[in-house]
Amino acid sequence: MKQILLRLLFVLTSTAVMVFFSEKAYWYPQGYAIGELLLFYAFPVFASLWVIDYFRVRRLPALVLVAALYAFLTEGVLTPILYEAGLLDPILPGYFVGWHGVLGVIFGWYFLRKWFVAGQWRKALVSAAIFGLFWGTWAITYWLPENFKGFERPGQWPTLDFGFHAVTFTFMLIAAHWVLGRGVWQTVFKPGRLEKWIVLAGLVFFYATMSFPAAPFGFVKLAVLLTAVYIPLRINRQREQEGSLLTELVGTVKVQTLLPLLAMPVMATAVYGAAAALELPEAFIRAIFELAPLAQSFLGIVLFIWAGVSHFTHHVSLKQLA
Repeated sequence: MKQILLRLLFVLTSTAVMVFFSEKAYWYPQGYAIGELLLFYAFPVFASLWVIDYFRVRRLPALVLVAALYAFLTEGVLTPILYEAGLLDPILPGYFVGWHGVLGVIFGWYFLRKWFVAGQWRKALVSAAIFGLFWGTWAITYWLPENFKGFERPGQWPTLDFGFHAVTFTFMLIAAHWVLGRGVWQTVFKPGRLEKWIVLAGLVFFYATMSFPAAPFGFVKLAVLLTAVYIPLRINRQREQEGSLLTELVGTVKVQTLLPLLAMPVMATAVYGAAAALELPEAFIRAIFELAPLAQSFLGIVLFIWAGVSHFTHHVSLKQLA
């Protein structure tokens, strides 16, 4: 029972990290809602952690595939957005890999954790500042009239309000990484049969009630994408020895090592405030709103293809890039 509880805590804290990048830093008009997001996202996070362990993921191409899995489950099971542009569209899958996958899994969960355990606060600081620049730039796109619908508090916020929101959820991110470094991190992730069935049943329930009614034939696209993830990961499991990158990330993280993350809300708020003071034209903001997703889509498509092809050629070590 203790091991099950620790595994659940590991899932929830990892979920808090990924939800920060997948939701809270992306959709500030949602306000402060968090409980439901953590519950929903815990299912794809659980599946992703199990895949990391089972398929012996320890190299970057394999981690990119896991990041893609997380993205596809999030946007193709929890919501039907993956299917909105049709079954043959590669743009939305690429966009979600470049968003959920790259930001949530590869950067926020893996590399930040790697740097924190190693005490490499300078890498964390520079990366946090760069992400904060992106965060603040993307945030101003919610000033556009077409983005006013479906949010708790749409439109432009006073800069101090936005800053308080940004700092609040950055502290959630800091707390999650701190907890992971206090005996919560799991070097192996081998859930029991009952746990697997509960998570599988949850994902099926979400798909049946949220995605299937909106896109009845979406399962074809989802099946193709999941197959494109499974085949190279199967090759990876056959090539790799027992173990995964989970064993590389064990260690205590000091609070002072986490403080560079505060560069994210500081930079984001500075950009947000500067944009408000300059009264940027709507056409300029709309250009950001249209071009940023295209850039992320391109990044996601390129990474996904590279990750899949790499398993038929050679491997790239994560250690070489950390």
